[in-house]
Amino acid sequence: MQHLQSPPLCWLSWHSSFAQPPIHWRLVVAAPVDQVRTLYRTLLVYAAVSILILATGLAEFAYFEPPGQDTGLKASITGVFQYDPVHNTTRGPDRSSFPRTMLFAAVVDWSSLPKDLVVDARWYDAFGNIVGSVGPATPAQLASQTIVPVKVPPGFQHNLPGHYVFVVERYEGGVPVEVIGRRVVLVER
Repeated sequence: MQHLQSPPLCWLSWHSSFAQPPIHWRLVVAAPVDQVRTLYRTLLVYAAVSILILATGLAEFAYFEPPGQDTGLKASITGVFQYDPVHNTTRGPDRSSFPRTMLFAAVVDWSSLPKDLVVDARWYDAFGNIVGSVGPATPAQLASQTIVPVKVPPGFQHNLPGHYVFVVERYEGGVPVEVIGRRVVLVER
């Protein structure tokens, strides 16, 4: 019969240092979820999205308001008056508010602008919709269109209440690059 030899002493000491006690899976408890790590990652996602939105806004601003495009020109808006669509005339004093039932229009003095500019004039309602405009064209071409009325939206009998903004814009390269005149009018409820 062969006698089994015991392993060398150095091997036993090395092996026993790595020996682990048996694991009883019933006693294993899952570690709690680190809520700070989850919140930190969520914050990083929000930061990345906000930086993307900021970059998009800056790019849009640079496209529509290029640096160095300010000319210092100011369009002469004579006023905003009650409008008579039958005779295409205005009447009464310059006003800053109107009832819903009253039509109104802005009067622009195009002769106050240089002849080589391309400009337009627009009315925006409280929702940002264009509700009246002339142009784009040169001031000489717009000389016969000094009255820019607000049009009642299709399907309605009166203007919608809210603030209406009238702007005169300078064009370059087919896009508006500078607001050279602005008036705000309130349409009362």
